[in-house]
Amino acid sequence: MNIAIPELSQFALEELGQTPLVENPNAEVSFKVDIEPCRVTRRVVVGILDETRKRGIAVAVYPATGEVCDLSNGGGVIGYLAKAPLTPGVPVPCDLTLYRFGQNFVCSVRIQGEIFLYPAFSMASSTRLTAFVGQEDSPGVEKIGWSHLRLDVTSQPVAA
Repeated sequence: MNIAIPELSQFALEELGQTPLVENPNAEVSFKVDIEPCRVTRRVVVGILDETRKRGIAVAVYPATGEVCDLSNGGGVIGYLAKAPLTPGVPVPCDLTLYRFGQNFVCSVRIQGEIFLYPAFSMASSTRLTAFVGQEDSPGVEKIGWSHLRLDVTSQPVAA
């Protein structure tokens, strides 16, 4: 069993896109991608973070156990996928969404259709968010496969 809590620095990341400045105080940012783990014993990561790589969503999935970890808030394990182990080469749908309410961002993480609680955060300034995927860094390992990329920023009216 994989016991150590991972950190973002131990992953080889591939940037997939960047949003325009998220200035609207009622914006919704969504990042959808299917990732394809190449090995059952190598964690994969999917995320969307600000330019400092300190704010946003970054989650690691360990295919062997289905363990899902928070990488951007030091939260550790946030849950387990019910359908584990994952099969190498088979797409795993990931949907990360950030809802902005003024300076506050509420996060939603959905992996294989399962929803995981993820910490909200506050950010005073407008920023660009970068979407990425990756896997644990190791020499001689091929890049992670991915498909069906969608990165959107929409304005949402606040309900009164």
